Amino acid sequence: MEVGRQVFSVDLLERYDVNKHGAITCMAAGNDVIVLGTNIDLSAGRPGEQSVHRVFVDPGGSHCIASVVGSGGADTYYTHAKWTKPRVLNKLKGLVVNAVAWNRQQITEASTKEVILGTDNGQLHEIAVDEKDKKEKYIKSLFELTELPEAFMDLQMETASISNGTRYYVIAVTPTRLYSFTRIGLLDAVFASYVDRAVHFMELPGEIPNRQVASSQQFDEGCCGGGIKTQK
Repeated sequence: MEVGRQVFSVDLLERYDVNKHGAITCMAAGNDVIVLGTNIDLSAGRPGEQSVHRVFVDPGGSHCIASVVGSGGADTYYTHAKWTKPRVLNKLKGLVVNAVAWNRQQITEASTKEVILGTDNGQLHEIAVDEKDKKEKYIKSLFELTELPEAFMDLQMETASISNGTRYYVIAVTPTRLYSFTRIGLLDAVFASYVDRAVHFMELPGEIPNRQVASSQQFDEGCCGGGIKTQK
């Protein structure tokens, strides 16, 4: 690289202006789609101010999940790129979703397939939504931290098709630990197998409340050779 040469430039994207729609609280991107969350009400008639806590977009840019927190509690919304308004996931009422793991190997434009949600009270849930159904197909409780209840801050899920089924590998990060779950079979069976055996985890130095994990795809894109790391 030439000394003094400008590598990056920053431009104001006026078409994404959210003036009069509240202050930006979060952002997510996937496949050239950018979703911004603000601190304005998503629907009329709700008491107090609401704020989009976190927003998540799948790698293909078709599916979006948003966690909204306000004085009236927390709600989780799902929307599809073809929809004109989001739908609330009623069975997650009161839970603050901090992290989402998409099944990148199985997801399609029409269906999320299986998705893992991580909450701020240490719970993991599985959901699936089909665009044509306009609502969730199901919501399952997968796992809950009991020894050291902490918020799940980030999740990654990888799958591999093998001769006798599908192998799942899920990693979950809290402010102080990195947990790993792996098994062959269905996703709920992966977590059910830890009812009678210890969960594998690694203690993380210090306490960084916004820890995240980078997937092997992110490492490949960054020419780092693949793997998992924690980010500040």
